[in-house]
Amino acid sequence: ILSHIMETYFSEPNEDNVSDDIMEALMKSVIRNLRAAIRDPKDYTARSNLLWASTMAENRIIKMGKRCDFQCHNMEHQLGAYTDCNHGCGLAVLHPAYYRRIYKEGLPKFVRFAENVWGLSHDGKSKEELARAGIDALENFIKEIGLPATLRELGITDQAMLKEIADSCSISAGSYKKLTHQEILELFNECY
Repeated sequence: ILSHIMETYFSEPNEDNVSDDIMEALMKSVIRNLRAAIRDPKDYTARSNLLWASTMAENRIIKMGKRCDFQCHNMEHQLGAYTDCNHGCGLAVLHPAYYRRIYKEGLPKFVRFAENVWGLSHDGKSKEELARAGIDALENFIKEIGLPATLRELGITDQAMLKEIADSCSISAGSYKKLTHQEILELFNECY
């Protein structure tokens, strides 16, 4: 759920828009309700809120006015095709590394993500430091909820195959930065 929202959120245009406001509320709701559902798997309210957020993430309302790219999804689809890894788990591994590669090109949005989704403040940090802190918060959340953080944790043991996977990835315009096959390979190796 979070991945679909984030890939739409981190796309052009960067100007303030209602879609971004809705996505920030959805991301906060997913984070809060996922924590609640993990604490109490029978929490009907948390689970129903997650289902509603999932519907909102995929019903195209939040995509209105956005140029969606889904480069991270494109990379994970190839990873899954070659390794049969779980789609959501693959995205959990790739997203932090992907965002560390593109945040400078989309700095205002990554600062906004840190502030409005994770509740982080500048506290003497530069914009780049705050943006990286937001990405770190995402990565820490992924670990907190028990998702894999590396490709090895996904059961991918053949690092040599990562080049073939990277070369097979479709290259899209990129949300803020178009990655080359070499950059995708470097990203995969960072995630290994």
